[in-house]
Amino acid sequence: MKELNLSEKKQFFNSIESLYSAGFSYTEIFKTIESSSVNMNIKQLARIFKSGIDDGMPVTELMMKYQDIVGKQYAMLFCAGDKSGQVEDVVERIREDIKRTEKLKSSLIGALTYPVIMLLACIGVFIFCQSFFFKIFDVMYTAGICPTSKLVLFAGTVVKIVIVYALIFAGVYYIVTNKKMFAALMDYIVEKTPLASFINNIYFINFFYVLGASYNAGIPIMESVELASSLFKTKQSTLAMIRANNILKDGGDVTTAFISAQLFSPFALSQIATGEKTGRLGHAFNDIAKDYENQLQNFLSTFIAWLQPVTLLLVGIIVAYIAVTFYKKLYGGMFNMF
Repeated sequence: MKELNLSEKKQFFNSIESLYSAGFSYTEIFKTIESSSVNMNIKQLARIFKSGIDDGMPVTELMMKYQDIVGKQYAMLFCAGDKSGQVEDVVERIREDIKRTEKLKSSLIGALTYPVIMLLACIGVFIFCQSFFFKIFDVMYTAGICPTSKLVLFAGTVVKIVIVYALIFAGVYYIVTNKKMFAALMDYIVEKTPLASFINNIYFINFFYVLGASYNAGIPIMESVELASSLFKTKQSTLAMIRANNILKDGGDVTTAFISAQLFSPFALSQIATGEKTGRLGHAFNDIAKDYENQLQNFLSTFIAWLQPVTLLLVGIIVAYIAVTFYKKLYGGMFNMF
């Protein structure tokens, strides 16, 4: 099975929560979802879960087995909620996270659509001018060009544009679908670009929410940190959490472990220190996640505010180049006539 989309995940967990609240057993829950859902992906997943439970597998084990389908962080949150008897609260957290992710996705798509279309259009116009329009100018004041040759040149230009667009889309698709390539891209962004805070904040939000839910469910802090650390995908974050986990395994305190990671903000470290001293670590982890959410929204607002002007500047440069080249060839060709 392929991974459920955000809408399907929300529907799946909503169904579990509503039936669980009504007192249904997990066998009855997934049997009901299978029979009532009109979505084939959800129906198939419910059938798999029902079959697994009938074979004696705990629902938490099934969630972790199919975490790539339901979402790794959601599977972890649900398992923590099931263990602590707080399934309704955890599903509410999952709903909020899906809503936040949908809003973030919608904002990014809305912000990127216009600039991407403008850049793609400029690329097409640039190739057309370089491969056809300017070449026509080069010969129009001399020997000229016959209609057949002009048609062949035009067709060749269109093919070039199509090939370039195809290569761009194929490259993006390959990077997104190839896990190793995508991981390498994320490592590069985190280590070399200003987008590092944006990428890291997405990981930090999920990490601290899962960590807080796991800890509140009674899972020991060392196991909770190790479990939540698996959400990190970048090399920098993974190595940082290995250092933190090693300190916890050696008997170190939580604050020292997180400081050693050299990954988190001063606010996060102060909240962890306070939470550890007051015995409210779970509450501190949730507060940190909310702080990273606010940072993410602020970064996104700034990014969107700068993106369109920068795009217009790039488009302006391309248009200026085309205009200068056009007039240069126009008047240069006219002078060559004499």
